[in-house]
Amino acid sequence: MSEKYYRDSIVEVDLEAVHHNYQAIRELHPDKMFIAVIKANAYGLGSTAVAEYLSARGAEFFAVATLDEAIELRMHGIKEKILVLGPINPEDINKAIQHRVAITAPNLAWLREAQSNVMDMDDKEVWIHIKVNSGMNRLGTSDPEEIAQMIDVIEGSDHLVYEGIYSHFSSADIDSGQNAREYDRFKAITSKVRKPRFVHIQNSAGALRLDDGYCNAIRVGISLYGYYPSDYIREISSVDLRPSVALTTKVVDVHVLESGEGVSYGLEYDAEAGDRVATLPIGYADGFLRARTGYRVALADGTSCPVIGKVCMDYIMTKVPDGVQAGEKVHVIIRDRSSEQSMEAYSSYADTIPYESLCMLSRRLPRIYEGEDAAPVNNEVLK
Repeated sequence: MSEKYYRDSIVEVDLEAVHHNYQAIRELHPDKMFIAVIKANAYGLGSTAVAEYLSARGAEFFAVATLDEAIELRMHGIKEKILVLGPINPEDINKAIQHRVAITAPNLAWLREAQSNVMDMDDKEVWIHIKVNSGMNRLGTSDPEEIAQMIDVIEGSDHLVYEGIYSHFSSADIDSGQNAREYDRFKAITSKVRKPRFVHIQNSAGALRLDDGYCNAIRVGISLYGYYPSDYIREISSVDLRPSVALTTKVVDVHVLESGEGVSYGLEYDAEAGDRVATLPIGYADGFLRARTGYRVALADGTSCPVIGKVCMDYIMTKVPDGVQAGEKVHVIIRDRSSEQSMEAYSSYADTIPYESLCMLSRRLPRIYEGEDAAPVNNEVLK
């Protein structure tokens, strides 16, 4: 990835805020392994940059969604433990062994097929985390007998290591009894089999609302980046998370309209005489959805300005006051949670959630990093 970039729309990532969130949540669970979830390119922030920054500050364990994501980290020198949360293709297990990553076993059939594909690679091993279905019904098994057979297969192999057993809460971010029911079910299932080194179920919401001694690891994703999984979790949590992402752009053109003129495709905006319209070089190809027509961006002095007309692939237009000129900075997302340009407000406007908004920040937006000893820029377009 290049440290050069040639556009004015950028994602600004505060890596020290990420580290603050890591430390703050870790203090809630000082005796548990902290698994930092950096799947989906660290929720859009840049997985390599986040992993490098946290590993330099003591992080020992990362989690990703795919084997490709794990290999990418290894190719960039990340030596810490990595868990692939999604099941890989069984025939690819030797790649997992080669790159020394832990993988998820969702059921006995998958495990037997994967085990049958293992080649003799001297003393190399692959660490297995068995996935339990405690209620989400997405991946895993809820049968203790099947899990016991999986453990036997693992322990009977020269190249497989039984390292973890885990599940995932479906409803930890809402105020309901479902979370307790799923946790009870997880404990009931796993208490019937031999325990491995790591037992984990708490995602960000679970880590912020629940602490007991049954699990010895937590998996934190969205809250690592400074965002609460829901308003409910924000209300009950004692942890002060720091938002890590800002999105800025600059005015590239300004037009003064006549009465009755329109803006953008379909000319649906009905202008009044003297309306001043600024064009910003960001669009739905960058993750700024068409549904955000009407969203208010902010000028450097804090003046909020509505996006008018249809969002284009590469541009949006916004109504601005007199005096705004090309080259002026505009804030699309800021790190103030109370602002109408917060990540929460930006997400809510398009009827989505910060998880999705972060992941949709496209690769053509350069990431500019802030933090001690952080590499300043990651531009994935210029490799």
